[in-house]
Amino acid sequence: MALIARLQETARAARTHGFGAALAALVLGPTQYRAFEMARVVEPMLEAPPDRSVLSPLERGFATCSDIYAHLPTLYRITRDRNLRRVLELGTRTGESTVALLSAAREIGGHVTSVDLEPCPDAEARVRGAGLEAFWTFLRADDLALDWEEPIDHLFIDTSHEYDHTVQELRRFEPLVSPAGVITMHDTTSRPEVWRAIEDHFRGRRDARIFRYYHNNGLALIERAKSKD
Repeated sequence: MALIARLQETARAARTHGFGAALAALVLGPTQYRAFEMARVVEPMLEAPPDRSVLSPLERGFATCSDIYAHLPTLYRITRDRNLRRVLELGTRTGESTVALLSAAREIGGHVTSVDLEPCPDAEARVRGAGLEAFWTFLRADDLALDWEEPIDHLFIDTSHEYDHTVQELRRFEPLVSPAGVITMHDTTSRPEVWRAIEDHFRGRRDARIFRYYHNNGLALIERAKSKD
């Protein structure tokens, strides 16, 4: 049955896209080839990327495919447009989200503190390349052991993606988020444990409003719900 399905997909690819597509379908198999085929529809930028030489560092981040790139405009616009000056980023890694948050901070006179267990040389290089060092503090630390009691306007979480750790992060830092602040959390689609932690932490609460983006590994936007009184 698997061989028949592979041959049927190969024949369909040949009729639709020609010999090259048929060969890809034969090698990849139906499931992987359909994903490959859909990539052209979902993200044509994969085949025709924009001219990076004319883009700003922020725009280059928006236009460079990564596991989070499609959410960078959201992180930037929310921070800038809502004037969220005090940003705490948990999980830094290569710094794509860091530059987006810092670009917003520069425009509104804010500051981003990023925390990661590991050294993040790629993030540091990105920040320097964008000229954003003055708006950034990087702490190499365990976020749950962090001595932090300052108010937070934008809490961004992209760390271990483990259920227990994520719940502990929400318990630890959510009370510090200002009434007009937001929490954003990455990988809510690709890592179901993250979404389960969000659901369990906020279950039954009427003081929080959650919006879920499913694309590009997923993103949760969590806001204080406005009172109807």
